[in-house]
Amino acid sequence: MFALINDIERYPQFVPWCVGAQVLAASPEQITARLDIRRSILKASFTTCNRLTADSSVHMSLVDGPFRELTGLWTLTPITGADGALAGCRVSLEVSFEFAAAVPGALLEPIFEQTLAALVDAFVARARSQSDEPAA
Repeated sequence: MFALINDIERYPQFVPWCVGAQVLAASPEQITARLDIRRSILKASFTTCNRLTADSSVHMSLVDGPFRELTGLWTLTPITGADGALAGCRVSLEVSFEFAAAVPGALLEPIFEQTLAALVDAFVARARSQSDEPAA
């Protein structure tokens, strides 16, 4: 899941509202990327700086975009089976945001909230589809 979350340029392939994604800078500790989203009347592009803690978390912070505030935290918690072997992971995403402009923000916030609510589901579905694919 950690690799999937950080494979940002592939988001348009499985995140329905993501129409563009570009990694602007990357290192093992940090990724700066731009996302273009389109959903209903919401059309926005924004850039985040994502601090990485290998296989456990991604801390997102706003670099540029239509927000006054945008922060997020992906957390991955290992799940072990009865035999002690890794059986998967629990994925959570916490996001806080506020649009910079009050009037459009009041219209767009409910749409963005719905978009975020569907985000984890899109990643889980993608992970499941990839685990079902035969190895190359």
